[in-house]
Amino acid sequence: MKIKDLLSLEVGESVSVFNEPFEYVGHAQIELDGGQKMRWMYGEDDRMLSVTPSDDELMLFEQIEDDLEPEDEMILYLGKEYEFSYEDAGSVVGIEGDSVTEEEDRFMFADYEAAGGLIVRLISNENTGESSVYFGRMVSEDDLAAL
Repeated sequence: MKIKDLLSLEVGESVSVFNEPFEYVGHAQIELDGGQKMRWMYGEDDRMLSVTPSDDELMLFEQIEDDLEPEDEMILYLGKEYEFSYEDAGSVVGIEGDSVTEEEDRFMFADYEAAGGLIVRLISNENTGESSVYFGRMVSEDDLAAL
């Protein structure tokens, strides 16, 4: 399955990600400060697919309850070191279906990466002051399948 196929899903449809069903319940369209578009596709059970079509980048995240703080550009989680790899900011420019965001919310986020493509993403909503932590990994188009 291609990323463009994933982006054409209707709310309520499901796909297989790493051989597990992902029911698409809604999304937020984020416009990053540099003009690039990103889509956060929400699934059941606090899961999210982060899609950056222009980079063919796809990541599957699950929200975690741990309150993680970086130390010297590194995060320790589940006994692994995650090193700072990327940060960006952007605003919600569109919502469809269920979303944990609101239109015009502004987010800052930072990714920390460990060996094997594991990622911790820290997200901060500048409008509300709320922050959340997601744990996930990179997804290739080979890891996606229609159901």
